[in-house]
Amino acid sequence: MAATRFTKAEITRAVEAAKACDLVVSSVEIGPDGTIKIHCPVDVPEKKSKGQEPKQW
Repeated sequence: MAATRFTKAEITRAVEAAKACDLVVSSVEIGPDGTIKIHCPVDVPEKKSKGQEPKQW
């Protein structure tokens, strides 16, 4: 049985989607069936975007 092919574009889209959710990507795993797994550390504090700070009164 031949391994499932995957493209660089598919990996890029998966990593960009994780980053868009403010996740820190530590590694990417490609399974024999073509499954793309994004690994993110659990204990990393959330990244705050600019403009997300509380306003001073």
